[in-house]
Amino acid sequence: MRGAGVIAAVVIMVVILIGAGFYALVIADDAGGSVGFQSNELVEPLTPMAKLPNTTIPGELTQAPIAAGNMNLYWNITEDIYAGYGGALQLKIENRNPGSMFVYSFGLRWVDGETYQRNCSVTIASGQSGSLGLLIFGAPEAGNRQYQIIVGAAVSNAGETLWYDSGSMPSTPNSVRVQALTSSYGANTSYNHREYYNRVNERIDQKAVDTVVEDIQKRFPGGYNLLQVAEAFEWTKNNIAYQAEASGDYWQSTGETMGMRSGDCEDHALVISSIIDGLGGSARVNIIREHAFPTVFIGTTESDLLKAERSIASYYGMEVSEYRMSYLIDEHGYWMVIDTTGFPYAGGLPAKSEPTTADGGWTVLSEYLVCIDVTGKTSTSLLGMF
Repeated sequence: MRGAGVIAAVVIMVVILIGAGFYALVIADDAGGSVGFQSNELVEPLTPMAKLPNTTIPGELTQAPIAAGNMNLYWNITEDIYAGYGGALQLKIENRNPGSMFVYSFGLRWVDGETYQRNCSVTIASGQSGSLGLLIFGAPEAGNRQYQIIVGAAVSNAGETLWYDSGSMPSTPNSVRVQALTSSYGANTSYNHREYYNRVNERIDQKAVDTVVEDIQKRFPGGYNLLQVAEAFEWTKNNIAYQAEASGDYWQSTGETMGMRSGDCEDHALVISSIIDGLGGSARVNIIREHAFPTVFIGTTESDLLKAERSIASYYGMEVSEYRMSYLIDEHGYWMVIDTTGFPYAGGLPAKSEPTTADGGWTVLSEYLVCIDVTGKTSTSLLGMF
């Protein structure tokens, strides 16, 4: 994905790291574990499950048809959709029928192809709008394709005394270009380059996000967990506007970004990392060519990974089979991507990256990947300074 996550919010990424000079310094100044997390310091989150949607129609059914087609559909869909791998969309419905609508499923159907559908449980009163949530979908071979949005819903009479199940209702076809998968860039990975380790960690500020942390913990109590992480992602995405820098490469502190309620990719990364730090978790800011994105530690084993996938999927009201997570792996374990400028969900593909396989493999579009541990501490040994 070369740009941001959705067509409705196409943005221009600023250049964070410029030229071969930086690349040489990155290779020369890997801190080699002298700063940053040690394995015994990493915090593995709990993996509770959110309740899945109840698709039971909320009233007495009638066989007499009630008109249901008077509605407007609004959706954001990922700017880039990839062959086999697919993309993601978020759907909103405006109900213009005389009675209420109960939406129990929605999906995407490729014309002359497969359908990707999920359950939901959203009641929308007449004249009102409702968000149905997230859909992650696959895609056919590369080329110009057409798709339809599918909505499964029941509608009521004006008094809501009777409901009629209208079944699946398709939209008119929409055109899109499906992109081919890419090849891996084979990025050279290094850790805690001292200049950038300090640059990140001196801008981390738990106090600036205290209220956000408290609100998240109230909504999802019971110790540090992945439902809290997903909520932190959604809070940052919905409350910090993306604002590209006009020029230069100024990194705002978390406090500055919280005050302005806007920032570019590294500012978003620092805010969500500060929230994760405040919740008790272990986060990183990852620097690649023209981008920075955060990740969060989720465990050491494949079993931990599966539990994490199930927990995050449940947050979005999905079965684990309907969810796909992007993550990085190192000697410590698994790190889930939480890039609010990439695919629009926790675990989504980061910006400035593309999938390499239909089953979830991906690559950053960069020759280097610099992983910076968010500890809130700085190193006094500044090797590799410009």
